Amino acid sequence: MSIFGVVRLTIQPRANPDGPPRLSLPDPPVSPVRQSSPPGLVINLIEPLSGLEVIGEIDRTTRTAWQEALAAVASRGEDVHLYLAELGFIDVRGTWLITDTAGTLPAGKRMFLHHPPRILKTVLTLIGSGSLPVVVESP
Repeated sequence: MSIFGVVRLTIQPRANPDGPPRLSLPDPPVSPVRQSSPPGLVINLIEPLSGLEVIGEIDRTTRTAWQEALAAVASRGEDVHLYLAELGFIDVRGTWLITDTAGTLPAGKRMFLHHPPRILKTVLTLIGSGSLPVVVESP
């Protein structure tokens, strides 16, 4: 069983035609673990960056998968990269999980939010993430 529970794993970065080019990485082997995602959410593991690409919506029905995926990449003790260009919606609790996870990173490590939706940036400001190691990429 995957440490990600019901999250589908993809170990290969996808091309992003709408944003800056992704880092050119060697083609790692694709994980043999493929499980169905919760409806409305796909989380792709991006190696070797300790990153996640999020596609869809994070709400009460997908929150457990989101929490498990965040915990898994944060447990590596490295900077965490979240690619959020295809995130359609994230509720306040899902946003809080980002800040909570960032707070567990080792000293000097940060969580980078790439292409976050505007509402996510607004909610982060409202809940006071300024003292946490969260770097929000501005377009």
